[in-house]
Amino acid sequence: MRKVEKLSWIQKAILFPLGLAALVSLVTGIRHAIEYGCHDLQWMGIRLVGQRIDPWQEELERFPHRFPHFITPNYLHSLYLILLPLGLLSFQSAAILWTVSTICLSIGCIFLLRRLFNLNDFQTMVALCLLWMSSPFRVVLEVGQMSFFELFFLTGAYLAASTVIGGLSFGISLAKYSFSPSAAILFLLRRRVRFLLYAIAVPAAGLVGVWLLVRTPFLKLAFEPFAVSAGATAVSPGFADLMTLIEQTLKFYVAPALALKIAYALGLLGSAAYAFLLSRFRLSRSVEFTLISVASLFFVKHLPYDYVFLIALLCFALIQANQKNKITLICGVLTFWFLLPILDKRWQSDAQINIGLLALNCVLLAAILAFGTRIGIASAADAPEVGGVAERGTELRANL
Repeated sequence: MRKVEKLSWIQKAILFPLGLAALVSLVTGIRHAIEYGCHDLQWMGIRLVGQRIDPWQEELERFPHRFPHFITPNYLHSLYLILLPLGLLSFQSAAILWTVSTICLSIGCIFLLRRLFNLNDFQTMVALCLLWMSSPFRVVLEVGQMSFFELFFLTGAYLAASTVIGGLSFGISLAKYSFSPSAAILFLLRRRVRFLLYAIAVPAAGLVGVWLLVRTPFLKLAFEPFAVSAGATAVSPGFADLMTLIEQTLKFYVAPALALKIAYALGLLGSAAYAFLLSRFRLSRSVEFTLISVASLFFVKHLPYDYVFLIALLCFALIQANQKNKITLICGVLTFWFLLPILDKRWQSDAQINIGLLALNCVLLAAILAFGTRIGIASAADAPEVGGVAERGTELRANL
């Protein structure tokens, strides 16, 4: 059992204003969710699957039926089966339930990360307060996004004590597959075949389940989510990723469709190359999860709400013994959570400045990734982390 810690008066003095700010931010996010109606919530797509209608066809055929509250269904089939009960509710009830669930998932993610990084009580509360204070957290609540759903199950995959549970948890996280390339390739390079087989079983079961409900041919249905995501207007430009920077730069020189294909190819190639780099080192689970999270944000297209994933980097920073490393990493996270969203909002109307700001964001994230990678790789040669995280990770991989 974890020993109950008593906070010092200095720690309490730090947590009091952070806690107040976190609660204000939480209330603001809830208010925005009510005001803007969780407009990214996949409620109609889930509802259509329950009614034996193919939601991906609705997007690919340019919305012929004009279903209310319809949002681009760019997730895998398994998500629509897992959340099928949500489609039985009215949109307002579903939005309220999803907002509450997102808040609960954010707390659940913090407790999973507490175990993964072996955080103490003070570090855990600081992490939760800063997460709730962040702009990405409020945006997740406002638009009803899936970021915490993905973070919860991806963290669970790294924390699970068995291959079966870990694989199934990773399989559920594949529903939002923009975070999967680096992680899946790294698991493959580490020869975690059984783990990946259990993971693949989840989207496979989801595909079969949806196929039994809708009348779309099986192979066509299997590729529809990817066809939707590949659409030129399906996903907005990312916030600080290499894929978006390449696409936005090349579209001035080549056709937009070609620019998009090149961006996807280079983003996936970069993900694979980074996974190969990490596979050469014996990293602890906490370090590997941190680097995979940041790498996914950098190489693959992600919008501002997905930067809640930087909570992994924040937790990694909090456990650093070297104060220079700790302060540098924390400043990097806070820059993306508090400063850059302000600049993005102020300059978003100017296309030229947008590209410049995108390039700046991308360079900053690349610098954070490089710095974190150097620290993580250096730690591979050091003693196991406090609490035996590295040792447990080694034991787990040895049993797979």
